[in-house]
Amino acid sequence: MRLHRIKHVEIKSEKSINEYLRALPDDTIIKYYLDVEYSPFPILLIEEYTRRFKRKTKDEIIKDLKTQARLAQKKTHELGKMAKKHKILDDITREKSEEIIRHAKKSGYHISEVIARKGSIIGSELKKKTKSGIKTGINTGKNLKDSSQKELALLEKLGDLQKAGIITNKEFQEKKKKILNKI
Repeated sequence: MRLHRIKHVEIKSEKSINEYLRALPDDTIIKYYLDVEYSPFPILLIEEYTRRFKRKTKDEIIKDLKTQARLAQKKTHELGKMAKKHKILDDITREKSEEIIRHAKKSGYHISEVIARKGSIIGSELKKKTKSGIKTGINTGKNLKDSSQKELALLEKLGDLQKAGIITNKEFQEKKKKILNKI
């Protein structure tokens, strides 16, 4: 199923395409997603599909885009072979076949460029987020270690207070339980 219906919508920007996709019913989005290689805006279509149904990670979306690009290239190659085999076609049909092949190659190239661009951007973002996450984990670990040491020191002091008879065994056990729960 090709996305010819978009012609009646005035497309000015990525925002207008997103609005158009959001207005479509779920079954239409699913049909478009299944034939995403024919879409003039595959990334936006995949993002809308993912938003509605799958909640995929960015890596999964990139993998899907690469798969769709390979499928588009394969279909383009097959169309080229078919066009070459049918030498008995009249000139008009041959010209139309060549036009379709040129368009498919151009679309495949464009999709590859978009995938490469998006992949680079997503890769950079993932690196930044990974570094940030590692730093946060390290800091949390340090804080947890410092906190645990303080709690253990407090527990030791409470033990000394109990031995000295300043607090009762019951009071010591209550405080000990609270401290151990914090660790």
